[in-house]
Amino acid sequence: MKQSLEIIQNQKQKFSSKLVPSMEILALSQHELESLVDASLMDNPFSDVDQNTISLKTRDVDLDFKRVRKKQSELQEIVYADESQDDLFEHVIVQLYPHMQTKKDEEVFTVLLESLDSRGFLSETPDDLCRFLNIKKTRLLQYLHVLQHVDPKGLGAKDTGECICIQLSEIEGSTLAQHIVCSHLEALSTGDFLKIAKLEHTDVEHVKQALSLIRSLNPIPANGFRVREKTVFIIPDVYIRKEDSTFLLEMNARLQDKLSMNTENYELYKSAACNAEAKAFLKEKLNDFKWLQYSISRRSVTLKKIIAFLVEYQAAFFQTGDERALKPLRLVDIAEQLKMHTSTISRAISGKFFQCEYGTYSFHFLVPRCYERQGEVTASIDTIRNEIKEIIRSEDKQHPYSDEKIRQLLEEDGFVISRRSVTLYRKECGIPSSRNRKTIHI
Repeated sequence: MKQSLEIIQNQKQKFSSKLVPSMEILALSQHELESLVDASLMDNPFSDVDQNTISLKTRDVDLDFKRVRKKQSELQEIVYADESQDDLFEHVIVQLYPHMQTKKDEEVFTVLLESLDSRGFLSETPDDLCRFLNIKKTRLLQYLHVLQHVDPKGLGAKDTGECICIQLSEIEGSTLAQHIVCSHLEALSTGDFLKIAKLEHTDVEHVKQALSLIRSLNPIPANGFRVREKTVFIIPDVYIRKEDSTFLLEMNARLQDKLSMNTENYELYKSAACNAEAKAFLKEKLNDFKWLQYSISRRSVTLKKIIAFLVEYQAAFFQTGDERALKPLRLVDIAEQLKMHTSTISRAISGKFFQCEYGTYSFHFLVPRCYERQGEVTASIDTIRNEIKEIIRSEDKQHPYSDEKIRQLLEEDGFVISRRSVTLYRKECGIPSSRNRKTIHI
């Protein structure tokens, strides 16, 4: 066999191991990033910050923002607590004192109260609570039964139906009403009282009386109370100010002090005072520190590049504060304009917030979902959803519009959309079907 040498040219993509943490850092929110930096620099001698004296700059505490926009479809209102309202926890805990014979009783009732959402319903599953409290499900249900029957009735229910059933269970002669809530909600929503009467072997008049009783109850037990909710920390990544006709971007600089080099320790490392073992240790710490500096600097540059494009593209919103001025935009469009990969754009805007004179918003707010027809971006999906909401809001509740009728009304306004899409967007808005929206007067 004859041996010979030949040159073969091919392409191989090398993936740097350092790219992984850089991508992860890009995807972190400002709050998560600060936690990561604090943990990373805790034992790093090249950090010039005293971990015991970390201070909060008042620049980052926004006492005036009215709302926090997480997604285009989700609006979280920031409402100052009404001091005239009773605190739900304080109102209920005093009623539970007679049932607290041991420390475990106190712990379970406290956890249950802290697991209630803003409506007074249980936000955690019983199985998760059992694992957390290390008790059997049968015992947890006993505690839950006590909580559900103190004032206000129905606390800790899983939904409105169970809440109403709990209240009905304490009312004498409410058997028919309980059966209707548990078994005949669909017939009730359509106003088919005759069907309910036949199934329950009674007359329509008794069904109407049961319905009046149901309507007299409180489906949201926490109404009228202040509910203690978990604190969500939102730290803007960028502040946007308008001066005349221009917009000024100020990136959050909280991490700059923490990432400044400790020159004294660096000079010690560069000198010959360290032995080989100490030198190797310090070299590793120095590399970690420099890589963290580089990754965060790169993250800041990427975010600034993206938000600068978004502010310029959505300038109409920043001029007026009107959400309807937002133009449809896709991640792929941003990627093409900035010569980045779509996945990089997606990581960069996820969990990031900006603050302007109109409030604190998610980066996603500036990238509304688009409705596309024959390759042409015609409108934001959120615009169509808002149109559907407005149509349904103004409809005759005794004769609500079907999804096909809503499609026709949208088409009259220039929106070409299928009936299936109308149904999808209506469900995304949490709006029931026309049959379930129908109001029956009795």
